[in-house]
Amino acid sequence: MPKMYKSLLFCICLLMSLPAWSQEQWEEAGEIQEAEVVIEKDREIVLPFQPRSFEKIPPAAIETGGIKQEYVFPALDVTVPPTTVDIKALKLQSEPLEKYYGNLVKLGYGNYNSPLGELYLYNKRNKQYLAGFQAKHLSFGKGPVDGKNSASGETLLKGEASYFGDGFTASGDAYYKLSRFNFYGYDPSVSVTEGEDSLKRNFNKYGVSVNIDNSSSESDISISGGLAYNGQSDNLDISENWVKVNADLSMELQSALTGHVGVFADLISYKDSLSTSRQRIGLEPSVVYTGDNYQVSAGIRYLYQSDSLVPASQLYPVLKGKYQFGKLFGIFGELSGNSQLNTWQSMTDRNPYLATGVDIHNSNNILNLGLGAQGNLAFMSYKAGLSQKVFKQFGVFLNSPDDPSKFILAYDTANFKVLDLYLASDFYIGSSLNLGLQVNYYNYQSGTFEEAWHMPGYRIAFNGSFLAFNKMRTKAGLAYLGGIKAYDWNLGQSKELKAATDIYIDLDYLLSERATIFLQFHNLANQQYQLLSNYPVRGLTFKAGFSYSF
Repeated sequence: MPKMYKSLLFCICLLMSLPAWSQEQWEEAGEIQEAEVVIEKDREIVLPFQPRSFEKIPPAAIETGGIKQEYVFPALDVTVPPTTVDIKALKLQSEPLEKYYGNLVKLGYGNYNSPLGELYLYNKRNKQYLAGFQAKHLSFGKGPVDGKNSASGETLLKGEASYFGDGFTASGDAYYKLSRFNFYGYDPSVSVTEGEDSLKRNFNKYGVSVNIDNSSSESDISISGGLAYNGQSDNLDISENWVKVNADLSMELQSALTGHVGVFADLISYKDSLSTSRQRIGLEPSVVYTGDNYQVSAGIRYLYQSDSLVPASQLYPVLKGKYQFGKLFGIFGELSGNSQLNTWQSMTDRNPYLATGVDIHNSNNILNLGLGAQGNLAFMSYKAGLSQKVFKQFGVFLNSPDDPSKFILAYDTANFKVLDLYLASDFYIGSSLNLGLQVNYYNYQSGTFEEAWHMPGYRIAFNGSFLAFNKMRTKAGLAYLGGIKAYDWNLGQSKELKAATDIYIDLDYLLSERATIFLQFHNLANQQYQLLSNYPVRGLTFKAGFSYSF
C-alpha cells in the first residue's frame, strides 16, 4: 500500500507541472507560427469494436457466532427535593406625584393706593379629608371721583373642610366678608366734603353651611342634602337673615330610567324701616331616561311662597332633552318655569348703592324656553342657542328721584320678556394656549317700563391664557358691553350709557417652583365707563407683587 500511495502522488505532481511547462514553451516561441488548418465537414470517425467482459466478485461470507451479551440495570433511588418557585409580579413604576404646596402668600400694590394681600393655608395631600383657611384683602384708597370719596375695599376670611368617607362625603364652610363702598354718584355741582360719613356704605356678610352626599356607584339610591345660613347687615341699620335647606333623593328605577325627588326651602327675614319675612318652599319630582345618544327628563315644580306680589301656589312644568348626533354636533332644549328668588343680599351684590326703604320681592318666571346646539371639534368646543323668558314682577334698578347717587327697585307687574341669543366657544391650541369667546344679544319687551332700565343690550367677552417656556403665564381678556338705558330725572327722559370697553392683562413669571412675581393691568383702554348711571369706574389700574408657596 505505501508504494501505491507514492505512485499516485508522483502522477498528481506530474499532471500539475504540465501547464507550467507548456506556459514556458509558449513564452520561448514568442508567438503563434503561421499554419493552414483544414476542417472537413463530412469526415466520419469510426472506432473499432472492443468486447467488454467483467467477472463479478462474490460477496464475502459473514460468520455468525454465539456471542452472549448481558446488561445490568442498577436500581436508582432518587429523591427530588420540593421546588419553590418565587415569581415576582411585574410592577409598573408609578409616576411620582407633583409636589403639592398647601400654603400660599400673595402680596402686591398698585395705583389708586391699592394694597393686595392673600393667604391660603391648607393641609397636605390626604385621601380622607381637606381642610383650610383663606384670607383676602383688596382695597382702593382713591377712586375716579373726588379721591377718597370713591374709595372701596373688600376683606374676606373663610374656613372650609371636607371629609371623604366610604360611600359618603361631608363638607362645610364658614366665612366673614367686609365690603366698603361710597355713594360717589352725586351731582358734580354739589360740594361734598372728602371722606364724609354720609357717603359711606359698609356691608358685613357672614355665613355657615353643611352638606352631605352619600352617592355611591354600588348603590341604586343616592341622597344628598344641605343646610346653610347667610346673614348681612350694613351701617344704615338694614339687615337680612337667610336660611336655606335642600335635599335630593335619586333612585335607579330601571337600567336607563332614574327617578328624582327634590325639596327645598328658603326662610328670609328682612329688617329695614319695617320688618318683613318671606318663605319659599318647593317640591320637584322628575324622571330621567338616558339612551345611547340622548337623554330626556320630565317633571313638575311646585312652589309655595309668601310674597305679596307673586301667587302663593304655583305649578310649573320641567321638560328637558338633548340628542347627540355625534361628537361634532348635538341639540338640546328646555321648557320650564320657576320663581326667581330675590334677596337683599343678591340685590346689593348686583348694585351696592341701593337706597334704604326698598321692598324686595321674588320674580315669577312663568316661561323659560331654550333651544340650542353644541359639539366638539378637533380644537374647539361650542354652544349656541336662544333663550326666551317671560317674567311677572321683574325688578329693575332706577336712580332715585330724590338722590341720584342711590337706586330704587321698580317692578314690572305685566309681562316682562327677555330674549337672549348667545354663542360660546372654547379653543384649545396646543397644551399651552387656550382661548374663549362668548357673545350675547339681548332684546327686552316691557309691559310697564319705557325701557329695560340698566339691562345690557349686548355683550362680547374674549379671554385667553398662554404659558411660555414653562416660566411666563399670561392671561388676557376683552369685554365689550353696551345698550344700557337709564332714566334721567332732571331731564325727564331716558338716556343711553356709553358702551364699555375693558381690556386686561395679567402676567405671572415663575422665579422657581415656589416663587412668582406678577403684573396686572386692568382697563387698559383707560375708559371711565358706567354700568350704573352716575357711577364711572376707575381708569387704568395696575398692580405688581409676588407670591410664594410653602
